[in-house]
Amino acid sequence: MPHALTTSALQHIRPALPDVSAEQMALAALRHEIDLLDDQLLDLFQKRLSIAARVGKAKDAPLGPHVKLRPDREQAVLDRVLSQADPDHREAVESLWRQIVGWGLARQGRMAVQVWSPVEPTRAFDGARLRFGAAADMRAVRDPQAALAWAAEGQGVAVLAINAGDPWWIGLRREWSMLSVFDGFGGDIPTALAVGRIDPAALPTGRRVIVDVGGDAGDGGGIPRRGLDTHHGWTLSLTEAALSVGCDEGCVGAIG
Repeated sequence: MPHALTTSALQHIRPALPDVSAEQMALAALRHEIDLLDDQLLDLFQKRLSIAARVGKAKDAPLGPHVKLRPDREQAVLDRVLSQADPDHREAVESLWRQIVGWGLARQGRMAVQVWSPVEPTRAFDGARLRFGAAADMRAVRDPQAALAWAAEGQGVAVLAINAGDPWWIGLRREWSMLSVFDGFGGDIPTALAVGRIDPAALPTGRRVIVDVGGDAGDGGGIPRRGLDTHHGWTLSLTEAALSVGCDEGCVGAIG
């Protein structure tokens, strides 16, 4: 498919712009090339949305009361795309791809996200918006426990701050054990976690999230871990160990 301004197109431009300079003609050629690429991108994007809708129907098979998110699949797709991207373009590619994936998910049912972050709400919102894209229906909430109850019903996912005055994460070992952590926001040491009714088989590969009583001293397992928060003997931490959700070590999810 041609990417440059054709001779025929040039002939149509010249009569309309009789006094254009060589620089203006070169600019017109570049803009025409962009127009051709935009047409191709639009066509491919719409085809991708149509296929995403068909994927959503395939997900309707009864596999359990889980939200239609496959963090493992999203991670694999993004890793593959970024591995092929020019290093100078990777940040832009990741941002664009998150939007593409988000709109694809919207064809399967608009993703609802509740965000609780009383200390740095903008930072949590920015991280959640990058992760779920502009298609997600996001809103701030004041009660993390209510957000957990809402997520436990399978209505969407909750993005909840840690070290923000409420040790909500303890509930992942108790009343909210049906929920799993599947992403973290805020850098290498996350300041907020995303939780939802995610199929444990669909969790991303990466660091496991542990909620337990006493940490290493309490369970004697000796698993290297990095602490994120503590509350009355309970510890929230990360580990590189390959643990299964619900295991004795208290694994409650994973972040990529």
